[in-house]
Amino acid sequence: MQNGQQPRQRRSARYGTQEAPRRAQYPEDARQTPEYPQYPNYPSQGQPSFYSAPPQQRPYQQPQAAYPPRFEQNAVPPQAPVYPAYSSDGYAAGPVHRRHSHDVIWLLVIIVSIALLILGGFTVSSIYSNHYPAFRQKVALMDTTTFYDGVHVDGIHIGGLTREQARRVLQQSAVSSDQNLDIKVTIDGKTWHITQNELPLSSNIEAVLDEAYSIGRQGSLNTLQSRSTPFEYRYLTRQAVNQNGAYLYTEVTYDKSTARSLAETLSSRVSTPAQNATVYSFDFASRSFQFQPEQAGTVLSSEEIYSAITAAMDGRNYTGTISLSTQPQQPAVTAAQLQRSFGLVGSYTTTTLAGYNRNINIRLACSAINGTVVDSGKTFSFNETTGRRSVDKGYLPAGAIAQGESIEDTGGGVCQVSSTLFNAAILANLEIVRSVPHAWPSAYVEPGRDATVDWQDWQKLSESVDFKFKNSSDYPIFIVAYFTGSNLNKACKCTVELYGVSMDDGIAVDVQTVLTRTTEMPTPAPVQFLKATADHPAGTSVVATKGREGYVYETYRVFYQNGQMVYREKIRTSNYKPYAEQVREYIE
Repeated sequence: MQNGQQPRQRRSARYGTQEAPRRAQYPEDARQTPEYPQYPNYPSQGQPSFYSAPPQQRPYQQPQAAYPPRFEQNAVPPQAPVYPAYSSDGYAAGPVHRRHSHDVIWLLVIIVSIALLILGGFTVSSIYSNHYPAFRQKVALMDTTTFYDGVHVDGIHIGGLTREQARRVLQQSAVSSDQNLDIKVTIDGKTWHITQNELPLSSNIEAVLDEAYSIGRQGSLNTLQSRSTPFEYRYLTRQAVNQNGAYLYTEVTYDKSTARSLAETLSSRVSTPAQNATVYSFDFASRSFQFQPEQAGTVLSSEEIYSAITAAMDGRNYTGTISLSTQPQQPAVTAAQLQRSFGLVGSYTTTTLAGYNRNINIRLACSAINGTVVDSGKTFSFNETTGRRSVDKGYLPAGAIAQGESIEDTGGGVCQVSSTLFNAAILANLEIVRSVPHAWPSAYVEPGRDATVDWQDWQKLSESVDFKFKNSSDYPIFIVAYFTGSNLNKACKCTVELYGVSMDDGIAVDVQTVLTRTTEMPTPAPVQFLKATADHPAGTSVVATKGREGYVYETYRVFYQNGQMVYREKIRTSNYKPYAEQVREYIE
């Protein structure tokens, strides 16, 4: 033999002294049973180290170890287990006997089941006979559509009533409470009554009835902690309510916003706010003022009244009395203070352009704002003060700027008055609320120091181009605006003076503008050819838009103390856009 293979052994050597495999006695069973593989016997000591393969199969070659296993001296080699011999059809050799024990077991199971059913029937019958009548009584007691005895709402017993009956009883009680609402509010000896008409009440009756009906009809977390069934727990709850009672209360609500409106109305009726001294008139020739004296007042805040009303309502004190008193209020500004320190705080003058209509419009605008008093904390609006500049007020057509073009517009030129006021307000250290520069720098003020206005007929005041400033001082501001010049066809003067209480001694204010960027003039636009009109006959050329460079200026308010700059405040950035020159030719 090559490669250490052992010669093929006989069948008797392979199986030893065991009987040869035999076929199953019941072939019909053998056909239904899958074939099992044959398991060979392990070789005995001294035989080859691989399993002998069944006939007509190539034996599995056991790889030879690099080093053969070694056994300790006198050690017994491991013995392979002996497996039963199987025949070629998968059944173990030897006789097969049928088993009848399964039939006996099933018979016993059936007998025990019948016995248990009979025993269970006797048990249920016994329980039914002993306990069902009492259980039926509990069910009959719980089976009702009315509220259980012992349930009270707002002190009213609603046990035995249906939901509709209980609702009617509670609504009658609520109406009675509403009719009894009469809170007396007495302020400085004068009394006002708050009733259902002034402060309507409402009640959450339906929600409370839902809660009252659920008593004894639903479980709770306590059910899980008790040993009672859910039905038994509800029954015990119902019995406890019947003995001890259950008390619920509706919540009366009212509209808080209505109560606040009542408080504000009462506050306005009993309060007389203090009046500060203010400027009454101005003598232009003597530059002197007359002041309206101050007046002390009494006030009671609406918040204090509101708190008292809500406290009474929340405490269900519907017929109580609230007693309050106003408090004296002293004016913040007195006539003595104004007489002592009132004077010029800011002034600015511009030179008008030649033009009759334009100067008429400027003079009218000066008259419109002259004599205006701006109280402390109030905001001045140029458009609101002058109103729309219309023909019925005497305004005339004059040069104006609209959408980058020079046009004739009613009231043209009044922007010079708003620009003059803008500069005076900066010098008076007033807060600039809104200011808008023109499309390009104006000729009567430096770039960055103009404030245009415009209010068309189709615009609301809030949509107009307006100039606004706020009196951020503690004292009133008096505006004096006037036009000087007898020949309206020539250049005249527009002056605005602001009077108030000046700042501390040694403090001065100035206006400073800084050019931050310049943009070149764009290439001229192509000539526009338009049909000739009566105002523009054929062959007429008009420069609709003059070519201009673009500029960006920053405007600052600068504070000086004893001649030294101490602070600089940025007011606005003015962006003047560049414009390409546009020429129009009128043809036939």
